[in-house]
Amino acid sequence: MHFDQINKYQLGFKLTLVTAALGLAACVSNAAGPGQSELATLDVRVGEHHVKAELANTDLSRQIGLMNRKELGKNSGMLFVFNRSETQCMWMKNTLIDLDVAFADPSGRILNIEQMKAGTADIHCSSGNAKLALEMNRNWFSKHGVVAGERLHVPEQAMDTQE
Repeated sequence: MHFDQINKYQLGFKLTLVTAALGLAACVSNAAGPGQSELATLDVRVGEHHVKAELANTDLSRQIGLMNRKELGKNSGMLFVFNRSETQCMWMKNTLIDLDVAFADPSGRILNIEQMKAGTADIHCSSGNAKLALEMNRNWFSKHGVVAGERLHVPEQAMDTQE
């Protein structure tokens, strides 16, 4: 009888442990922030090319960025709008696809374009005071002849950030 009670409690304990682990996993996945589909999209012109960009203009959306994405559409990207115009830096923690990032000043003039390798902790920074950063698939800028000095044309209403 004694061993039956132990087995009974072990099963209950194991079920409780599994339930707690599943609940914790659900909380962690929800804590990652808003679903990627919840981000507003806008048309950004890069030189003469049109891009459909998701807008990352909050602390949380900028922190999550394109993490855990397995792909990015051909002419799609993510536009980061920062609170202040200053040196901005990015890395590729938990990012699964290689990207290029164009850092731009408040007027949209591209300061520099950096290539970023998926999953690395390398830091990529703007070469001056940037208010914007546009992440695109690797080599998108070079394939489209976009270089530093060209402009990002961003709708005025997208330039505001939210805390």
